[in-house]
Amino acid sequence: MSEQSPRVLLLERLLAAVGPEAARAALAKSHEALSNVELAALGYQWEGYWARPEQCAPAGSWLVWLLLTGRGWGKTASAASAIVSMVERGEVRCIGMAAQNDDKTYDVNVLGLIEASPPGFVPEWIDGESKLIWPNGAVAYAYSPEAPGAIRSKNLDLSWLSEFQSWPVATREEAYLNFSFATRKGGARMIIDATPKRGHPLLVRLLRLAAEEPEAYRVTRGSMRANYAHLAPAAVAKLRKEFDGTTAGREELDGEMLTDDEAATVSMAVIEANRAPLPALRRRLISVDPAVTARKGSDTTGIIDAGLGADGRAYLIADYSGKHRPEAWASLVIDLYLGGRCDCIVVETNKGGDLLTRNLRAEAGPRGLSVVVLAKGAQWMPHNPRVVYVREVHARGEKSERARPLTTAYERGRCRHVRDAGLSGIEQTLTTWVPGPHATSPGDLDAWVHAAVELLGLTASSAPRETVAENLTDEVTPWAL
Repeated sequence: MSEQSPRVLLLERLLAAVGPEAARAALAKSHEALSNVELAALGYQWEGYWARPEQCAPAGSWLVWLLLTGRGWGKTASAASAIVSMVERGEVRCIGMAAQNDDKTYDVNVLGLIEASPPGFVPEWIDGESKLIWPNGAVAYAYSPEAPGAIRSKNLDLSWLSEFQSWPVATREEAYLNFSFATRKGGARMIIDATPKRGHPLLVRLLRLAAEEPEAYRVTRGSMRANYAHLAPAAVAKLRKEFDGTTAGREELDGEMLTDDEAATVSMAVIEANRAPLPALRRRLISVDPAVTARKGSDTTGIIDAGLGADGRAYLIADYSGKHRPEAWASLVIDLYLGGRCDCIVVETNKGGDLLTRNLRAEAGPRGLSVVVLAKGAQWMPHNPRVVYVREVHARGEKSERARPLTTAYERGRCRHVRDAGLSGIEQTLTTWVPGPHATSPGDLDAWVHAAVELLGLTASSAPRETVAENLTDEVTPWAL
């Protein structure tokens, strides 16, 4: 278990010794002896008072300090306070910093350093030049990994790379390399804070270097639990109830870096625990992730038959995925739609756009069927044997992030496989596909993800990073008791 800060230990001892009222009186009396300046300065006594021991910068001549912890642990406050202390002592004069983009760099790095700087030593933000200047002349330059070329222009004493796990995939490698090459003056130190993200190549690389050179690459690990004293109890309780025991919870809350085996979308044990007969259904749909061609070596067209049970769970009924010509998959999907009395066909349009719905219309017309595309955000319609309702989906973001809510839904028992339905193909995909940067997910998985999203209302907010965890920032206001 994480050690408490000296301040928290003092409060606990006071409470245990004299009770709440006497403890408040003792604290008030001790504060009466301090001037306003001393009281203000007390709020910035990070090391030795507010900080937990593991939140303080490592001793020795390290090159990289990697704060790899759960959300709400206090990474931002730790990094910012350590940097301000180095600036005050004159150890660093030129700093580079970045988060995911310009806005995040300002919100996290710039404001973090301003808030960590004590009265009389607050830096000035020069907006037109994107830099902070402290009274002693030290400068911190704000960058964005979205524009990695700009990072090459300075010789830095120290770099602070924040929210490292969320840097844009297309430019993060170049941005990291440019920071590494630019950080070459003085102690040439780098502070990196991140939440673990399975398969993240740069985090994996840093952990490997730390194992090879532990004195040069220092790693601090920790869970959100360590910082409960500074987090909203109701928000923490909600997160724990929803995500404890899930892979999302292990990464985002507990700060675990999962291995490839653990990182597969769903374990077979979870699937086996969620097999059931097909119940009465509230809804039934066909979900399609079409491939561009049916040639040898082309992607598989994912076709999933799924329904929403009366129990509120999503049921995987059948998997018809395979290499299908466009006219063949469209004909098959319409047959399944009519035979299952479905209310919707969900089609991913990333690869084919409007052509995919035209393909369905070409097969529906000769049967006397009309095709109606549901407007964005429109409610689903009951089954109509003369109308084919289509929900067009344009998937955005990394596939690993899109599949994450499905993993959590399985772990919470919200997804079930119909017993004896012959689902070995999709189950092989679910238990072996490991999400990661640039990972190409199979069509059957994408089709199942879209079906579950439609039936269960899953969104990106099913993962902690988009829920109330946004209110659990890593910044800890020192004077918030």
